[in-house]
Amino acid sequence: MALREVKAYVDGSFLPAAGRYGYGCVILTPEGEKFTLSGSGDNPETLAIRNVGGEMLGAMHSVQWALRHGYPAIRIFYDYSGIEMWATGAWKRKNPLTAKYHEYMQKCMGAIRISFEKVEAHTGVEFNEEADKLAKGAIEEAAGE
Repeated sequence: MALREVKAYVDGSFLPAAGRYGYGCVILTPEGEKFTLSGSGDNPETLAIRNVGGEMLGAMHSVQWALRHGYPAIRIFYDYSGIEMWATGAWKRKNPLTAKYHEYMQKCMGAIRISFEKVEAHTGVEFNEEADKLAKGAIEEAAGE
């Protein structure tokens, strides 16, 4: 029996002029449905790591979504290597946010199978481009632009 795996394309954005970071996610279910998630924030600690904060939030929100909807597996498509490397422990976590991301993802790996796949940024990968637009749009909406 095939594992019911959700595919999630995640991306982050940062707009210095708005003083905000954002995340975007495009979630594809094995049933052929598509869902989108996005949001932004202005936490000073997260602003210090620019778009990386949004990248991590996108991955975490995608995993939360898959867990809430009862899926046993998720494949996260990302364009920033830290999404996989911090989650798996391949990279050292040099600040509190990357450490918290690692801890969260490790905890979730006990409840859902998480795999990762790198895609190249801004190369026309449809759902990665959509996730990027969602992240930027969330910032613009919150900033009133």
